[in-house]
Amino acid sequence: MKNYIINNLFELWEHIGERTNSLVKGNQYNYVKSGNDSWPSKVFRLNESEVDFSELRSKINSNILPNAISIADDKTVESSLQRNGFPLRYDVAGMYLDLKEENKLAQKFPSIVPVNNNQTAEMFAKIASLSFGYEVLSDTIIALLNSSILKLFIGEYEGEFVSCGLILLDSNGISGLHMIGTIPKYQGLGLGRIMTDKLLSEAYENGSTQVVLVASTAGERIYTKLSFTHQGRMKGYSI
Repeated sequence: MKNYIINNLFELWEHIGERTNSLVKGNQYNYVKSGNDSWPSKVFRLNESEVDFSELRSKINSNILPNAISIADDKTVESSLQRNGFPLRYDVAGMYLDLKEENKLAQKFPSIVPVNNNQTAEMFAKIASLSFGYEVLSDTIIALLNSSILKLFIGEYEGEFVSCGLILLDSNGISGLHMIGTIPKYQGLGLGRIMTDKLLSEAYENGSTQVVLVASTAGERIYTKLSFTHQGRMKGYSI
């Protein structure tokens, strides 16, 4: 299951890269390099038997590649990265949930609005940037409009849009929940839970029997309460 969780995230980045013409695939790794090194600029799908870590470091130093490498937990690759001057920057949990028809929510989610035009795309980018503390370009989100495998949403609270989230249906038929965030001023009000429930309802509509995500330490506690199960970890390295 671990590989399915990480693959969903990698398919998300590849889909965004394809829609924004910023994806490069190679024998050693794939990468997306968005404008201003904004989200989701990443190096991923490292082929440990092929990658030249010294060359990888040189290309990052020359700004040819983004300074962000993401891998599934793998002791061999992790050791190679650390030996070549890539310290660990983050360590997040892979989690999954088996969808059961009896648990399907009947809510209508009136506070959640689909991102379906430039205005709502720009709002999603603004909310995400404020929620996660890194730049998400409006042009990146606009490029995802009308995607056949990805849906984006923003959530309203007291007349203002303050939360965001997206769902990707991958090539394995698994739905991945991503970019679930709330502007700091409005955190702690349960708005992330509402967005999560909305995305779970979309997963049922996708016909998925499993939902996956990666979660920070704080997120792990929340998703465990929603009956998500831990399975593997994803780690990030940079110089």
